[in-house]
Amino acid sequence: MRLLSNATPRCWRLVSRIVRQGLRHLLLVLAWLALWRLSALMEYAPHASLWFPPAGLSFAALIVLGWRALPSLLVSCLLATFWVDQLYVMHQSTQELLTAGLAFGLAHCSAYGLGAWALRSALHRQAEITTPTLVPLFLVTACLSALAATLTGILSLEMTGLLDWTELDSIWLPWWIGDMAGVIVLAPLFLAVLSWRYVAISAWLGGLDFQLPRRPSATFIGKLLLCLLLLSGVTLVDAKTHGPDVAFAVFFLIIPLMWIVYTESAFRSALSLALFALTTALWVAELSLVEQSMTYQFAICVIATSGYFGFAVPALAARNRQLSELAARDPLTGVFTRRAFFDKAEQMHAEARRSGRPLALLVLDMDHFKRINDDHGHDVGDQTLMLLCHAVMGRLAPHQLFGRFGGDEFLLLVNSDLDTARETSARLKHHIAGLRVPGTQHPLSATIGIAELRADDTLTLAFRRADLALLQAKRSRHRQADIPPTAANG
Repeated sequence: MRLLSNATPRCWRLVSRIVRQGLRHLLLVLAWLALWRLSALMEYAPHASLWFPPAGLSFAALIVLGWRALPSLLVSCLLATFWVDQLYVMHQSTQELLTAGLAFGLAHCSAYGLGAWALRSALHRQAEITTPTLVPLFLVTACLSALAATLTGILSLEMTGLLDWTELDSIWLPWWIGDMAGVIVLAPLFLAVLSWRYVAISAWLGGLDFQLPRRPSATFIGKLLLCLLLLSGVTLVDAKTHGPDVAFAVFFLIIPLMWIVYTESAFRSALSLALFALTTALWVAELSLVEQSMTYQFAICVIATSGYFGFAVPALAARNRQLSELAARDPLTGVFTRRAFFDKAEQMHAEARRSGRPLALLVLDMDHFKRINDDHGHDVGDQTLMLLCHAVMGRLAPHQLFGRFGGDEFLLLVNSDLDTARETSARLKHHIAGLRVPGTQHPLSATIGIAELRADDTLTLAFRRADLALLQAKRSRHRQADIPPTAANG
């Protein structure tokens, strides 16, 4: 009975897992067919759509799921083949359609599967994946995978009798560009959506953050509507004038789209490129701009490619900010380094001279720090420094600057005159006296030297005066410690 009771939960978990996987495969099939039907609405020649969104979904699914996505994609290709027979009233037998669907599915999946494997292998060999590394690898792999899918797809349809070799010259280029547009435009967006569910792939997205924003941005919506409005204007003018050169105006829309890429998140940028491509395809189909379809296809590919290369600019800027912040911060305590402190202090001093505000420099030195290291070890010494810095930073007022000069000596720049700085010093020493060395009951203490920065002063001179005041305060305290109690009271 105990074995049966233990087996029952395992059986239910197994059944639940099978059901979840089945639902995922079903969802992938339904999404693929929906995208295929969308591409069929935008066909301007047999087997030539302005763009082919299912290619982007296949590529993304094979990148994330690997060959586990193969059954769903093969079923999708089979169902699409039967659907084609109904649309074009081809009256093929079931056996012929099964053969053609399977051949097309294998050609489609093998091309994008090998491309997905090559991309993942290249990324896994990278010591560090960055956006400038990811984008060229993705674009080259996408283009070559689309070309392979085109050639093998044409070969499979020709071998099964659904395509004649005489159509090859007129079909292979639009087929390739349509697949390439679908992959370049939509695969990153599908990867973004899948990264919400499969968090592991975020590590090799090149630092791109595809998380959804907390709330919609009116500015982003305005930029997107402007792009789509300009695109609609170009296609409507093209349909009205039938001028061969009008369609080339669509390439100028790279300017507002790059505006979005440089100023919005990765997800919003990818979504904007997808909506731009979809709107382009719908307008070309609706307005019957067949003669200019290749121009619009190239425009979709070029603009999307430029957009994804543009991802590298915000990513590099963010990385540079991060590296700059790391360089400006002391790795142990998190406060400003000596160089960063003096750089920022120079700026504060220049502003204070212009506005006539007083400044004061405080040099803080922890008492008996060498004894803490000798008695308790450097690990406790490091914890003590972090505790001191956390306590001081928690009491800093706005526009006050705190940094580490070196060892157990710290610098504090405050917007106040000398008297107010002395009050600040007294409060800090009182607050520090309430701290304890980590793991002990020994109290902390600090000595502080103060110097006012005059308008004609320099930071170097002020630091020398404050450091001298610190040294005099230490000597004075040591002399008082050596005086006998009776003499001290007398």
